[in-house]
Amino acid sequence: MLCTLVKCADKRNIYVYNERDSKLDMNYNTKSDNSMCCEQSVCPEYSVIFLLDEEHPEFPQFIQDVYSLFSSRNLSFEIILMVNGVDGFLTDKICQMGMDLHKIKVLFISKKSPQSTCIRAGVKQSCGNTILVCGSYMQISIDDIGNLLDAFGSDTDLITPWRKKRVDPGINQFQSRVFNWIVQKIFGIQIHDLSCTVKIFRREVVEQTPLYGNMYRFLPLVASKKGYRIKEVSCSHNKEYGKTGLYSLSEYFSRVIDVFTMLFIMGYTRKPLRFFSFIGITVFIFGLFICGIVIWQKIVSGQPIGDRSLLLLGVIVMVLGVQAWSSGLLGEIITFTCGRSKQDYCIDTTTDDL
Repeated sequence: MLCTLVKCADKRNIYVYNERDSKLDMNYNTKSDNSMCCEQSVCPEYSVIFLLDEEHPEFPQFIQDVYSLFSSRNLSFEIILMVNGVDGFLTDKICQMGMDLHKIKVLFISKKSPQSTCIRAGVKQSCGNTILVCGSYMQISIDDIGNLLDAFGSDTDLITPWRKKRVDPGINQFQSRVFNWIVQKIFGIQIHDLSCTVKIFRREVVEQTPLYGNMYRFLPLVASKKGYRIKEVSCSHNKEYGKTGLYSLSEYFSRVIDVFTMLFIMGYTRKPLRFFSFIGITVFIFGLFICGIVIWQKIVSGQPIGDRSLLLLGVIVMVLGVQAWSSGLLGEIITFTCGRSKQDYCIDTTTDDL
């Protein structure tokens, strides 16, 4: 889907993301990904990516506040607005904010896409070494965003906020705490707030970490698994929008699937045979146990077994166990042949850096 180019009164272009082929619309701008990221000869230090997937009246003010924060600190930065399926909401306002439009790019995605897709597109079109991601509204205050910037040092690769004092309804807080507690127990990583969109990380973190679907919320977990240094900073919860109360059953099912997906990606991507072997052997033993019962009844009481459905069930379960084990073996072969070039670690320093 092609998107329209936004052009302000002073003729400065706001760049447009072409969702169909994941690059800038070449009808409007022919610069390469790296050269277009800034008009200056030196790339900015920070790239601020806003994920606008809902229409919020205070969003322009949010952008203005972040712009003022970086300007007051004399930091070199660029702002990338990922307009995700809400075309037209920002078109008339972006040129009226009184900001240097050379620092701002707007990438329109006409079809609503997952956060991971938007972040990949935004990072691809950015050039800052440090990435700040914000949502559609101010989840934490501007002062807390400044505190995150202060806490981001040479000993940190990713910072995620922990909204200790929540302002959303109690039922939402309870569901969030239960979800985060389950994730902590399964993965053994003490992250208390995975649902907050705001994060600061080094560019290499997202470049070396595959993101797709709903994986953005799990970025701290995957980055920690790869050896990146994660820090959690306490922040105050500014506001929260969205549904209040219980979600639909499909939403809870989706969260469970996401957790199991992350469990497999983090623990068994390089060794799928162990995962499927455990399932296959367990199922095979269960089928063998069923067949053993039938055979025992034949030996002890002389019951015929040729027409017993229980024997057929046991054989089918055993076959399913063998198939599960075979799937793991096939995954192991694919991993060995196609996944050897995939880097699942990060190098912190080399002898040249000492």
